[in-house]
Amino acid sequence: MKIGWIGGWGISLEELRPIAVAHAPEAQHLIYPPVLGAAENLVTCDAVIGWSLGAHLLYEAAARGVKLPARALLIAPFTSFCSEHGKCGKVSESQVRWLRRWLEKEPLTALADFRRRAGLPLMPEAKLPYELEHLLAGLDILAEPAGISLITYARQGLPSGWEAYVGSEDPLLNPEGVCQAVIGCQIIEGLGHHLPDFLNSPSSL
Repeated sequence: MKIGWIGGWGISLEELRPIAVAHAPEAQHLIYPPVLGAAENLVTCDAVIGWSLGAHLLYEAAARGVKLPARALLIAPFTSFCSEHGKCGKVSESQVRWLRRWLEKEPLTALADFRRRAGLPLMPEAKLPYELEHLLAGLDILAEPAGISLITYARQGLPSGWEAYVGSEDPLLNPEGVCQAVIGCQIIEGLGHHLPDFLNSPSSL
């Protein structure tokens, strides 16, 4: 079995790989950071898992007609991330723009602050998780409202074989708003934004 992964913003492949292997030790894992075009690289997989921005990119690709696998797991998905652009997010566009400016000046400090606010573990290494240009591009995606095609697609319900979950204690997302935008998404009580917590639940792929 080949599982494709798209991680969350600011998460390195080195950090995500042991999580993937622990989740499915016998599988082959194809892992990408959350960059444009990542979803298209996973069309030959048997299943895909997207986390946060990675889940958004998978769903956005599906809305565009990309033929993704019939099995998918979306963790902490959203249509629009910022609070001004819908009901999914708790973070304002100005906060995302401010983080982008900080990232250009002090990238490691900015990343560490984001992880703390998101309830994620400390950065495993004192280096960028992937290229700065892709980190900046990811924040640009987060700052923009979702297109009408994604909003409409999400309201039609998850494709057959797809599952989506958001934590009741997510510090970045409004779980009720996410489930109103992504029809079929379910709230998991007591969880936040950290991917491994969801993979340990009985409903994961």
